[in-house]
Amino acid sequence: MEKYDEFPYIGIDGRGYRYNTAYPPDNIREGWGYNGYRNNARGVLFYDFAVMGYDVEFLFAGKRYYLLYEKDHAALCDSRFSTEFERFDNPVSLIENLRIGGSRLIDIIDDLEEVEPM
Repeated sequence: MEKYDEFPYIGIDGRGYRYNTAYPPDNIREGWGYNGYRNNARGVLFYDFAVMGYDVEFLFAGKRYYLLYEKDHAALCDSRFSTEFERFDNPVSLIENLRIGGSRLIDIIDDLEEVEPM
């Protein structure tokens, strides 16, 4: 399995598909429904956002959040993706370190609602 050249956690599997080496999918245990992850939130954040480069929108505690993917960073931003409120080196760093309501995003990931790639 080789590394992909964008972010260091993106690898290439034996079939030539990109995947998240920091949070790898487990299709055997979790199935194929959410790209090999337990639920939609994990599938969207760990694969669609962190690997495929989609921006993301989600709802948490009645508030809507927007995550921006750029080739050299990731950010929490406004609904137009024009103003960055917090910037991180990469999407995995954002997932692990962004604080929402006093909790890290990684710790509340299963409580997110309406998680959609954009």
